[in-house]
Amino acid sequence: MKRNGHKFRATLAAGLSFCLAFSGMRIPTAEAAASSVVRIVESGPGARKIINLGLNKAVVVDLPADAHDILVADPSLADAVTRTSRRIYLFGKSVGQTNIFVFGPQGEEIVSLEVAVERDVSGLETNLRRFIPDSDINVEIISDNVVLTGTVRTPLDSTKAVDLARAFLKGGEATTRNITAQGNNGDADIFAEDRQTSQIVNLLTIEGDDQVTLKVTVAEVSRQVLKQLGFNGRVSDGESGISFRNPANLGDAIAVGTNALIKGSIGPTTISSYINAMEQAGVMRTLAEPSLTAISGQEAKFYVGGEFRLAGVQEVSTDEDTGVPTVAREVNDVEYGIRLNFKPVVLGPGRISLQIQTDVSEPTYEGSVVTGNSTASIPGNTFLGIRRREASTSVELPSGGSIVIAGLVQDNIRQAMSGLPAASKIPILGTLFRSKDFQRNETELVIIATPYLVRPVARSAISRPDDNFNPANDVESFFLGRVNRIYGRPEVQPPVGRYHGNVGFIYK
Repeated sequence: MKRNGHKFRATLAAGLSFCLAFSGMRIPTAEAAASSVVRIVESGPGARKIINLGLNKAVVVDLPADAHDILVADPSLADAVTRTSRRIYLFGKSVGQTNIFVFGPQGEEIVSLEVAVERDVSGLETNLRRFIPDSDINVEIISDNVVLTGTVRTPLDSTKAVDLARAFLKGGEATTRNITAQGNNGDADIFAEDRQTSQIVNLLTIEGDDQVTLKVTVAEVSRQVLKQLGFNGRVSDGESGISFRNPANLGDAIAVGTNALIKGSIGPTTISSYINAMEQAGVMRTLAEPSLTAISGQEAKFYVGGEFRLAGVQEVSTDEDTGVPTVAREVNDVEYGIRLNFKPVVLGPGRISLQIQTDVSEPTYEGSVVTGNSTASIPGNTFLGIRRREASTSVELPSGGSIVIAGLVQDNIRQAMSGLPAASKIPILGTLFRSKDFQRNETELVIIATPYLVRPVARSAISRPDDNFNPANDVESFFLGRVNRIYGRPEVQPPVGRYHGNVGFIYK
């Protein structure tokens, strides 16, 4: 019966051990404390042991022989306490490095301990794995400075890791506090916060897609209608007379000359009427699509354009000796073209932060002024302007998503009427003494931004605007009026797949 009882208990213990092992439970043993107990096997002159000790933590050192004397080089960094002749308790008091010598009863050297007191980064590593689960971050302490190595997915994860490390250095009980002055009679101690001198070295590598291509579309349609009708006259009897001219109300867009002349005589009196009449309608379409690629966190700039010479002040003077008129003009250089500046920051797989500045400008005749002179030797001049569309903003978009960062719908109507006092008020006949201007501008403008996460591709997968361009020979150019041959070359293989519509770069 006893033998059967022993067999039953052995079987039950074996089954219980198997169940605990299968369920993942672990029975505490002496090995669980192996990380806090250092056992020294070798002893004698020249025997050395390196021990990494956490700040404000302890470690147990078991000696191979009885210790008689223990020498601590810097007691302010670490303390060594003995309870038995073969066991030493080491306590980390301040961040730094020191050494401890252990001697036997006869003064012989047993072992030399190289102690490095550093912060315990196990709590920081646990928080990094908790708050940034998709990363592989290693934490090291070098001279009380935190060094972060490993990989993260996005720059935002790298910033989170630095913030957690900063909280570890400066927050709570993880501080290094040294007493710099201590009062008497119960006065409070004054502590020096050495932790404020610690630094964080970020050596993390970003694995995510960190190259962004931004495509900006500037589309504008404008329509302008301008009408002018005015009468200028002169009444003269050959020796004396009177003349009048109505001013241009909305800009002298038809110059200072006349479009028609009506002249008649009543006896010795000559009546002349100069008619200024114009009707103008125009439509303008502007489309610009600049694209630019930059690394996440870096600024990129794109500019295509030049300088336009705008006419400035014009002065006409006459030489007193020769009587020949001279013209002096000023010219102003103004930049125009397409400009795109942006700075992308990849926050995550579906989040891209953009700082965008876009500018599209070109010379325009809208609001232009024409000057002239009655003297034929002095030519007239046309004062143009610069039409400019600008937008500057910060947005957050996913890859491939589009947003309208600027839009404008404008409808301006202006009309004015001028004429001679009293005479212009006469019904029907007053039409000859007044001038009427009408101007209407309609504009619709849209600026669209679309970012893309991109990766490099093979050079053969990229098309150029001059691919397959083949200029025509002399016979085709002279007799058929062709500039280039039929699109494509015989040695070029056709693209794979089926396409609908216009594909590629077309030359006509």
